[in-house]
Amino acid sequence: MDQLKKFLLHEYTLVFLFCLAVIHGAAFSLMDNYDYLSSPDCQTYTGLARFELHQSPVRRYRPIVPLLAAGVNAVAGPAFNVMRPMNFNGDFSLAVSFYLVNCLLMSLWGLVIYRFCRSFGLPVVYALAGLLVMLTCRWTPYIAGTPIADSIYCLVVGITLLGIKERNSTLLTLAIFIGPFAKEAFVFIAPLIFFFGSISKMRQIVYFAAAAILVFSFRYAFDRVAGLPPTDGLSSDVGHIYHLADHTRRLFSFHGAYDVLSNPGVWLIFPAIALLIGPGYKAIVRANWHAWMTFFMLAIFVHMVLSSSFERMFYLSMPLICLFCGFSMQVIHKHLAETKK
Repeated sequence: MDQLKKFLLHEYTLVFLFCLAVIHGAAFSLMDNYDYLSSPDCQTYTGLARFELHQSPVRRYRPIVPLLAAGVNAVAGPAFNVMRPMNFNGDFSLAVSFYLVNCLLMSLWGLVIYRFCRSFGLPVVYALAGLLVMLTCRWTPYIAGTPIADSIYCLVVGITLLGIKERNSTLLTLAIFIGPFAKEAFVFIAPLIFFFGSISKMRQIVYFAAAAILVFSFRYAFDRVAGLPPTDGLSSDVGHIYHLADHTRRLFSFHGAYDVLSNPGVWLIFPAIALLIGPGYKAIVRANWHAWMTFFMLAIFVHMVLSSSFERMFYLSMPLICLFCGFSMQVIHKHLAETKK
């Protein structure tokens, strides 16, 4: 009993439950009202959860979330269907299964961001305040409440950054093996681990080689079982290159900038104020900005120009956004406290 109480009252458990409490309501509302049958992404992942393998060659090799949702649905689906609203359009039990899986994964993503902020020395209150940037972002309930698989990739990105900051080889190893199954764009995150991770280079070569063998074996087996051309997936991935010029032009347009900045939204007020009230915030940013962060943001830029959904890709940078928003709130509070003296 004492061990259970200790676990429930642990800092990380409480933060995870806090994230779940904030995320689940808006995510459920979206799940209950979103017409996922009209979304190609959602159709792919719900199809995979039903083991319907003839899916988009861009998304069909991302099995983790669909398999987890299928497992939840197999166990609890009949109970979910008892609660099915009369006006729900689609497979309610499967939608709820994705909702539960994604809410849990997004809450873990929130916990990772909190721990990332704390690893830079942010006090609890400012780490939590910075975390609110992610929890209140418009993409958070969308990823948590719809049948898509972005949540696991967010988590992979988060444990990569945390693993680099804390020199945690276990987290980096998990990222190496989970990342390729979460999203093909992990290939742009992998060099971050290789050059800045705490795992020795020779061991990393072995790990990356093993991960590559696993993911390409899975893709080959998937296509053989489904009776699909094995080159379709690779051709579709390479095909993104042809949209680079158009996507880059759109990204640097007014609407592109608006879409990207809508991720932090009004929270940008805090870094703006912190910059105005004195040099302290600039000094903090300089002291806590590392080379691997620059490399990471370049990788996110590549994600953005290869995708037509800039804001969804920029959302992956939330650990850094939350961190520096948290620092800005700390600077503002310190300034106000000194002003009152």
